[in-house]
Amino acid sequence: MPIMSASKPCASLRAARGKGDQGSMVLTEACSRMDCSKQMVTALGEEELCFDHFCARSYELLEHANDTIESPHEAPACGEVLCRLEECARRALEIALRPIELNNLERARLLDILLWSGDLTSGLRQKQNQREKTVAKDGGHQLQGATRAESRRVN
Repeated sequence: MPIMSASKPCASLRAARGKGDQGSMVLTEACSRMDCSKQMVTALGEEELCFDHFCARSYELLEHANDTIESPHEAPACGEVLCRLEECARRALEIALRPIELNNLERARLLDILLWSGDLTSGLRQKQNQREKTVAKDGGHQLQGATRAESRRVN
């Protein structure tokens, strides 16, 4: 759509920005997954992904995060998983807000990713807080024990 200024036709908004514009809304690269020629919609981590591969990768991350919450031994990895979940949710929201044509199923998938990410993020933060309280409590008992032993040696 041409832009009119002072009775003179100007180039369209896209042309005015320049062909080489690599803004966040203009994505011309292909998906980085092997044998996929679809257009990239976002990057997740180091991968540039089309919509379908973004959703598939997001669900892999969500399932891993769910396993992390349920496993008592995965507490140290919570920080890294939280970062991935936050990026996943942010990318899903960015895709949903772009002026690209999405059908209801695609919108539902993005909403599911966003909501599940939020639930898991809350669960992981609770797990981290519980772990920190346990460490602080255990550390406090050890500190008190050491202080008592030191005071006995002094006396």
